[in-house]
Amino acid sequence: MWDVPIPGPGPQRGMVFQDYGLFPWLTVRGNIAFGPKSRGRSTAEVRDTVERFISLVGLQKFADAYPHQLSGGMKQRVAIARVLANDAEVVLMDEPFGALDAMTRDRLQDELLDIWQRTGLTVLFVTHSIEEAIFLADRIVVMSPGPGRIDSEMEISLPRPRDVVASDFNDIRRELSLRLHSHHGRKAA
Repeated sequence: MWDVPIPGPGPQRGMVFQDYGLFPWLTVRGNIAFGPKSRGRSTAEVRDTVERFISLVGLQKFADAYPHQLSGGMKQRVAIARVLANDAEVVLMDEPFGALDAMTRDRLQDELLDIWQRTGLTVLFVTHSIEEAIFLADRIVVMSPGPGRIDSEMEISLPRPRDVVASDFNDIRRELSLRLHSHHGRKAA
């Protein structure tokens, strides 16, 4: 899969945005069903898929609620479930927890790790938070100030669950912070 050109959008690649991107006129169930229905799945298959992913993200009690009736964390779980229900192989997440309060962000990070462990999904996660990157990632790619340029990469081999106050975690945080701050005063080529 990794050496195949990607000519454009497709159901194998899902996107989760910071602002949720849910359809306000659809319920939780309807938002999650959108992709499988659009791909021509049978009614029974759509129903089974929707129920499986509603359960996976823990929103059984809110299956018939509309986005305006949900908290930010719930909306983000619906957005994640909607991508997964569409059989995505790779999920691109653009600061999906950036607009959430700290407690909700921590809880969703744990839930994302749980989903990742259960599904084996490949996730490309964009964040400005060094701690979030270390907590979630197996590999961190540091981008340069010039758009689209990779400055460095770092493999993260800490065991899970990761402890954000552990010395090895903070050693990595310090190293990444130094890499990022080394950009100050450097001009993009």
